[in-house]
Amino acid sequence: MLGYLEALLGAMRPAFSRRAPFVWFVVMFAGFVVRNDDYGVTSIVRALALAPACYPSLLNFFHSSAWSAASLRVCWRQWLVNQQVASQENGRIVILGDHTKTPKDGRRIPAVATMHEDSETASKPSFFRGHHWACLALSVVTATRRLAAPLWAEIHHEDWEESRATRLVGEAGRLAQAMSQPAYLVLDAFFAVGPVLREAATFGGQLHILTRAKKNIVAYLPPAEPPTPRRGRRRKYGGKLKLTTLFDAWPRRFKTAETLVYGKQETARYLMLDLIWKPAGGLVRFFLIQTGRGRIILLTSDLTMQPMTALSLYCRRAAIETLFHSLKNILGAMRYHFWSRYLTPSSRRPTKNQTPAQSSNPQKTRNTLEAIEKFLHVAMIVLGALQLLACRCGQQIHSQAHCWLRTPCGPNPSEFVTRTALANTILANLHGSAKDTITRAIREKQNT
Repeated sequence: MLGYLEALLGAMRPAFSRRAPFVWFVVMFAGFVVRNDDYGVTSIVRALALAPACYPSLLNFFHSSAWSAASLRVCWRQWLVNQQVASQENGRIVILGDHTKTPKDGRRIPAVATMHEDSETASKPSFFRGHHWACLALSVVTATRRLAAPLWAEIHHEDWEESRATRLVGEAGRLAQAMSQPAYLVLDAFFAVGPVLREAATFGGQLHILTRAKKNIVAYLPPAEPPTPRRGRRRKYGGKLKLTTLFDAWPRRFKTAETLVYGKQETARYLMLDLIWKPAGGLVRFFLIQTGRGRIILLTSDLTMQPMTALSLYCRRAAIETLFHSLKNILGAMRYHFWSRYLTPSSRRPTKNQTPAQSSNPQKTRNTLEAIEKFLHVAMIVLGALQLLACRCGQQIHSQAHCWLRTPCGPNPSEFVTRTALANTILANLHGSAKDTITRAIREKQNT
C-alpha cells in the first residue's frame, strides 16, 4: 500500500518547481488523512505534531507561486490515464459533472455570493452566503462499486463571460482533448439547455452530452416531405410533441428490456425518438424510460446511443454526489478559512443594489482565491488516492483499519475505511523507524 502511495506522490513532483513546496504537499497529504477535526490548517499542525513555526509556512505554501492548481491537475490526470481505471462506453470515457454549494460566513472571503438552495432537503436554508463550486470527475467502475475520481474543480465567478453550465462543458471538452480520448459528459437537468449542446458541438464530436430533460420539455418531429413540390421555403419543423404526455398517449410504441437500475435488476419500458429541439438547433435523441423508480426523459447529442446505455450512464451520475459527500464530510475539504485583508467587509445580508466588495490590492485577493482552490485540489488528490488504494489493496486495508462497521463494505473498502487504515499506518511509521517519503517529510517538519 505504501509503495503504491509513494509512486503516486512521486508522480506529483513535477507540479512543484522546488523541493520545499513538494515536501509541504506531502505533509498536507498526510495531514488530511490523519487529522480528526476540520478546523483549517491548524488541524494539520495538531494532527502531525508539527512545530508551531510550521503554521505560517503552511499558509505560505498555499499562496506560493512555486505551484498551481492547474499544474497539480495535469500530473494527477496523467497518473489516472496511466492507471487505466477509466470505464468506457462505445469507446468513450465517461466524465461526470455537477455543481455544489458550500456556506461561507466570512466577510473578507473572496468570491462569496448569495445563493439559493435548489435541493428539497428541509434542513437546508433557502438562501445563504457561500461559494458555488463546479466539479468534473472521471467515472471508474469496479466489481462492486461505481466511483467518481476527481479531475477538476473551480469556484464560480460572477464576472465570467460564460455561464456556469457552458464553462463546465468547455472544461470537460478540454479535458477529453488533453486525455486524447472522446468522452461522454453526464449531467443533471440543470444542464438541459441549448447552449450546453451547442458548446459541446464545438469540439467536433470529441464530447457528447447526456442529461435528464426537464418535465416541460417540448420537441418537434422532422418535417415530412410534401407529396408534390411547392413554391416557397420548406418547413423546418413537423408536429409538436410534449414528451411527458407520450408515456400515456403512445403506450404501444414502448418496448421492454431487462436492465440494472442503481444496482437492481428491473424491467424497463422505453421509447427512443430522434426529434428537433429548438434550443439545440438540430436533431437530438430522446429516451422516454419508465422503471420502478418512475418516469424519466433523457436527451443526448449522440444520435447512435442506445436506450439501455443511456440509462446505465445516467445511473452513474450518483457517484459524483458521493464524491461531494466524501470531500465535505470525510476529508473536510470545504472547511477552509482563507480570507483577504485587502477586501472590504461584505454584508452578511446584502441588498439587491448593494455595491459588491472591493479590494485595495486585487492581485493579493486573487492569490487568496487561488489558495482556496489549491486547498481543495490537495484534498481531491487525497480522495483520489484513497479510491485507487481501495481498488488495489482491499484486503490489506481491511486488515489494518481496525474499525468496527455495522454494515461491511465488501471487497472494495469505502473512503472512510481506507482513510482509517492509511492513518493507522502513517501514525505507526511515525512512532517506529520507517524511512518512507511521508515519514521523512513529517519528521523534517517536526524537528523544525
